[in-house]
Amino acid sequence: MNLWYGGTIYTMQQEGHTVEAILEHDGIILEAGAFADLQGKAQHLIDLKGNVLYPGFVDSHLHIIGYGEKLKNLDASNISSKDELMMALQQRAALLKEEDWLVAIGYNEGASEQLTFPTIEELDALNCHVVIKRSCHHLIMVNHLVLAYVNIDETTANPAGGLIDKRNGHLTGILKDSALYLVVHRIPTTTQGYVDDALEKSIASLHSLGIVGGHSEDLSYYGHPSIPLQSYEYIIKNKNFKAHLLQHHDAWDDLQQIDFTPSTWLELGAMKIFIDGAFGGRTAALSSPYADDPMNSGLFIHSNEDLAQLVRKARAANATIAVHVIGDAAISAIVGLLEQYPPLAGQKDRIIHCSLINDELLERLAKLPIIVDVQPQFIQSDMNILQARLGTERLHYAHPIQSLLKRGIVCAGGSDAPIEHPNPLYGIYAAITRKKMGDAQVLNAPECISRYEAVALYTTAPAKVIDKAHSRGQVAAGFEADFTILNEDIFKVDVEQIPQLQVVKTVVHGQIVYG
Repeated sequence: MNLWYGGTIYTMQQEGHTVEAILEHDGIILEAGAFADLQGKAQHLIDLKGNVLYPGFVDSHLHIIGYGEKLKNLDASNISSKDELMMALQQRAALLKEEDWLVAIGYNEGASEQLTFPTIEELDALNCHVVIKRSCHHLIMVNHLVLAYVNIDETTANPAGGLIDKRNGHLTGILKDSALYLVVHRIPTTTQGYVDDALEKSIASLHSLGIVGGHSEDLSYYGHPSIPLQSYEYIIKNKNFKAHLLQHHDAWDDLQQIDFTPSTWLELGAMKIFIDGAFGGRTAALSSPYADDPMNSGLFIHSNEDLAQLVRKARAANATIAVHVIGDAAISAIVGLLEQYPPLAGQKDRIIHCSLINDELLERLAKLPIIVDVQPQFIQSDMNILQARLGTERLHYAHPIQSLLKRGIVCAGGSDAPIEHPNPLYGIYAAITRKKMGDAQVLNAPECISRYEAVALYTTAPAKVIDKAHSRGQVAAGFEADFTILNEDIFKVDVEQIPQLQVVKTVVHGQIVYG
């Protein structure tokens, strides 16, 4: 038996509640309480050395393998100009083998005036297959070599729920939402070895950030879903990481045919459905047009009947759904269907993002058996474009968290990595302050939440989402021994210090996996 002691231990059972020590055996907490009461029961003492222990941080919505891909490819998220992007692409291209594709992930052309997309001709000059994934992953840009590889030309029709961009009748190389899958599903990266490597890199990085588990959606992007599922089954337990996998509707039927046994380390969850796009590419479905594009209200990935058919399909399997919705029109569409086709008693559906709301939709959401996966860092990354996209009036309804919480809706925090950086401290800071680090501008201050509420997004809430509130997310007897240990106290340091706190140890099921 192990006794963890010698620091501040937050239980997250209630705000401010701490204990002196944790008695743990084989990954389960036996008791939590006073050091003097527990000391005599332990064979091994683990001194926290004054550091601060929390229930293990969990990312409630990310793409674990996709994040590993970002670590493997060119990370363009911190590039500050088009010229810098082209230089990075040229340097990367010089290192490629002939059969390799040049993939850049995380470019955000809306972050500043210096950030624009290259022309397709500039990408052609690199003399290799080039794919640039915008930070939102709802828009990519490719060159003519890629377009030819996937047989897209000026006569190719837009797929349902997508756009092949053209200017004066000529392809620009920009593909939006479902159109981008014409390329993404055919990039030659679906080998088992590639996926294994991406998953291992991702888990190592997530452990270093204090993350003990995540709810992921990445079973439909790497060929047959058996390929990523095999990676998970082989790697997850060996690497001590707890994964809950959503099942994209495109992969649903195949996954139902696979013999799969859930475990402590790996389980399958709800049917994942995309309804609309994102603000960045103006593809989030809005109830009224974009302020900076008056002829455009975004797009729906599915017709209303096709969407209803997917919901009915999930219900026929007694399953819940997890729905990507950004715009208020998209939220309205799914709310109507959830009212018409509720889940079984005791089940909860997942609303992912919920980025633009209104008062009427808030009240309807509060009456549904749902949880909402929020991404506080979207507040920061959208800061420079939201005023232009939405105008002043709708800005007050962007990225609500406090409005959802005060109506009793469970909100769980995630990064949507590789869209945002998966460091939970960044998300906690963004939820508390609703501003960029070190900046003064605050987006809709009434939506700020408390430090306790922000930490709960990454501890107690993810456990509630997957019906494990009785065994995960708190420090208490009978709970799994998953801990995130930091060098300082989130609840006491100056708020501007929170993103800079250091992970001392990450503990999964009683095992130190980092630190």
